[in-house]
Amino acid sequence: MDSLSFGQYLVQLREENSISQRKLAEIAGVTNSTISRIEADNVKPDPATLEKLADALKVEKEVLLAKCGYIPEEFVIIARKTGALSEEKRAEAYKIFNDTIDKFLLEDDDDEED
Repeated sequence: MDSLSFGQYLVQLREENSISQRKLAEIAGVTNSTISRIEADNVKPDPATLEKLADALKVEKEVLLAKCGYIPEEFVIIARKTGALSEEKRAEAYKIFNDTIDKFLLEDDDDEED
């Protein structure tokens, strides 16, 4: 992803869709002031708001979650690549992925205790 702030990125997406802040707020089911504050980088939207914005702008919610810093961009790449796998292989890949994440989380907890 590029070096735009999340607010700037949201403005770009909104303008690509040729809609106003007010219209985006209406479609997403949030207030106009929420859109304004997000675009000004005054607030970081919560994941539920990001999901509403993704639906309204017809973009993958994972992209917005990554751009906002909730998940690493690599997660988006992994999710896209697993979509081409069979159901069985996808389940296997997610198990490996989840086990790996759990391992890192446990290691991180151990590091904090030192």
